[in-house]
Amino acid sequence: MTDPDLVIRSADLSDIKYIMALEQGSIVHPWESKAIESLIVDKNKKCYVADLHGEVVGYVGAEIVLDECNIGNIVTHKDYRGRGFANEILTILLNILKRNGIAKVFLEVEHDNVPALSLYEKHGFVRYGQRRDYYGPGKDAVLMTKEL
Repeated sequence: MTDPDLVIRSADLSDIKYIMALEQGSIVHPWESKAIESLIVDKNKKCYVADLHGEVVGYVGAEIVLDECNIGNIVTHKDYRGRGFANEILTILLNILKRNGIAKVFLEVEHDNVPALSLYEKHGFVRYGQRRDYYGPGKDAVLMTKEL
């Protein structure tokens, strides 16, 4: 593990305000609190947080349909990037998905987000397409998938 004090745990409703702060500090179009709440309470969705000394420093949200999963967001607080926290949270999510019979995982990432692209490729995700202007004019999404 990257930091012995880092704990990856299932998110609970008390984490919504911290997840929203991560979203608003990192994403151009942050999710609304109801969408985050749905990640936590819906049995077909997963939400895990990276907790460091009681502070939520990252999270991942994903939705499961049959034997496939779509990862919606992986966000690390800007002050904690580059420390391997996203790697830890993604590793744990992928292991949980595999144990639960998920066969394939999908995600999209902005074409110029080199750290995220590197992380996903390190985990065996492959590019299979793109969506033009998905994140706004000139901001294409790279579509990626991984077999578990």
